[in-house]
Amino acid sequence: MSSTNALNVLHNTVKNYEKDVLQFYMANERATSKFTGRFDFKQFAKKMFDPIETEVLGPLYVGMLGECHTWMHSHQKSRVGANGFPHSFVSVPELLLNMILAYQLPQQRFVPNDNPKKDEPGPSDRSRQEDGGEGGSRKKRRNSQAAKRGKNVTINPRVTLSDELSVKLLEEMLKIPLAAESKLWKTAKYVLCPSNSPHQMEVFGEIIAQNTEAGLISFNALNYFMHDQVITQHFKNPATILHALYLGPLNAQTVEVFAANRSAEFRRSCRDVLRVAVRASKDPMSFQHSAPSNIDKQHPDRVKYRDFIETVKQLVKDLNGEYQGSSGIHVGWACAAIKKFGQKRYVDKTWRDENYYDLLWTVLAQRPHLKKFVVDVLEKNYGDYEAAKFWRRMQPYQMNPTVIFNQNVITDDPLQPTEEFLNFSPQVQKIFMVSTEKEIRDLHQLLEYKVSREEVVYVGVDAEWSAYVSPSKATILQMAFYDLVYILDLESHQISPESYHLFLSYLFDTKEVVKIGFQFGEDLHQLRAGFRNCATLYRPNNVLCVGKLIMDLVEEVSKLNHAEEFKRDHLPFLIDDPTVMAIGKEDDTKSDPNESISNESVGDLGEPKPMKEESVKQQLMNKGLSYLCEKFLGKPLDKTEQCSVWDRRPLRNLQLRYAAMDAYCMLMLYDKCSEVFSKMGFEVKEFLDKQSPIRISLPLLSEEKL
Repeated sequence: MSSTNALNVLHNTVKNYEKDVLQFYMANERATSKFTGRFDFKQFAKKMFDPIETEVLGPLYVGMLGECHTWMHSHQKSRVGANGFPHSFVSVPELLLNMILAYQLPQQRFVPNDNPKKDEPGPSDRSRQEDGGEGGSRKKRRNSQAAKRGKNVTINPRVTLSDELSVKLLEEMLKIPLAAESKLWKTAKYVLCPSNSPHQMEVFGEIIAQNTEAGLISFNALNYFMHDQVITQHFKNPATILHALYLGPLNAQTVEVFAANRSAEFRRSCRDVLRVAVRASKDPMSFQHSAPSNIDKQHPDRVKYRDFIETVKQLVKDLNGEYQGSSGIHVGWACAAIKKFGQKRYVDKTWRDENYYDLLWTVLAQRPHLKKFVVDVLEKNYGDYEAAKFWRRMQPYQMNPTVIFNQNVITDDPLQPTEEFLNFSPQVQKIFMVSTEKEIRDLHQLLEYKVSREEVVYVGVDAEWSAYVSPSKATILQMAFYDLVYILDLESHQISPESYHLFLSYLFDTKEVVKIGFQFGEDLHQLRAGFRNCATLYRPNNVLCVGKLIMDLVEEVSKLNHAEEFKRDHLPFLIDDPTVMAIGKEDDTKSDPNESISNESVGDLGEPKPMKEESVKQQLMNKGLSYLCEKFLGKPLDKTEQCSVWDRRPLRNLQLRYAAMDAYCMLMLYDKCSEVFSKMGFEVKEFLDKQSPIRISLPLLSEEKL
């Protein structure tokens, strides 16, 4: 591909963009709706690239990106767009980046069924009709109806990027300056390496590190790859932190990922680099003197001194855990939650009055200006004029988001059995809420006593946090023994930080205490958010996942010659389950490389969803804890309280039941697995020993302050 031809195509592309984007924004001005969308780069790219022969299009991408500076220099302008519409202006390289990425994404085409059976209900439809309802979520019903009409076929892009071509495109794309908040690199990584091949990622990592050392990388690209857990390992120089700080607003989370799982010497060097940054923020002379020599003074992303001061100041505060932002719920999420859970209360009937009341209370206490929005939703969306009248009289500025006065609370005993959902064993005597200094000491002593008397102490563990504060952190920790369940209040003002630290350290460090959870990694993350300096939360001992144990169990059952008979005797609720039946019978059929059938392979905005290779066993665990309880214990969990206000005090009785059962069912599932393994002649311990320990790096500044 000659440079002249690439330059000509680039020139035509810019001219057509200026014309098309002007028409788009002028049409928007005439439109009556304020929701006019964004300029469609996919359609524009098809217009420009479709007439070009496939074999020359790939090299043309590289050629056009390489000629951008020549074009901008000859035309004396770096940004193009429609005059009078500032939002339309983009840099020439960014225009090409948007076009290439949009064009290289898989395309969707709907193929209708040849013989759609509109009137004949399937077995699941008939069962729902007999029950007198539709059943299932709205999303599932929509997908089911769409499947009857036809299927989406995903068409691969015209140009298949070879490894060599992907590398050339990567080198050109790394230089393109983008806004700090842009998410284009997520799409770019997928387009350049859709298979996520380890070998290709290795090559990419080396190129990205080399370009960084040479100063040929934008802040957006550097920030994205420093946060990528695979690519970041290729940055061997801790001074990359300083490099990023001189290019843009580097945040604490990126620095923590960058320094995670590194040697002690590397982490020490990272702290030294941060000290250099702090000194550089003291005065303009130090700022100029400390600037990395590989960043050109004309680099488009190079920050000014005042911006550098603010970035370093905020970074150090965040690394020290001194969160300075608002803890209130985000307004957009608050409005979405009010509508979403209003649907659950008034339409789906899966939420009770007490659930929705708690939500409205905590939202209004944090965002009083949403009072009119709440009243409008109640009146216009759901026709509940009594509730609207009640909330119209409330004074949000006088309301505490965690002290909720709710007259609708159900006061039934949390241990009371139910017919529909999983119940506690009769040996469970009580649910204790631990919220004082004496109570946490008593719990600590009980745990020590059990460890002294028993070879192994099994504890079901779980944590809950509120979705209606930002940032979130664990507010309660549930611990289930076979006869008692304890719920530890992690936000009690009557318990000292020292007592929390002492108890959590003992619980998670003691090897004799086997902590049984379900995908407990996120729970530990939320616990660390509240107790960031508790080292044992980063390297806990004997934290095991009951979901992984179940996956091993199902795999072993599938290997039996008499598997169906064995399930009928010992796992009757698993019979005819399609996911379980598929284990051990993975489909080896190959699909057409040019097209694949999928209902949801591309996101709503055209951005690819992660294409993860999921085993059938992983699909089983992804169905959730309630599903596993139903299939192994006979009844599901009641998940009504899952999204309730977990930082309210006191917790409602139904919240206590939900929280306690989430921890107690871990012991029930463990016992079931142990029983079935023994029937097959296995010891459950040999499968527990296979689980890898959880090991997370400590916060960078917890080891040594600046």
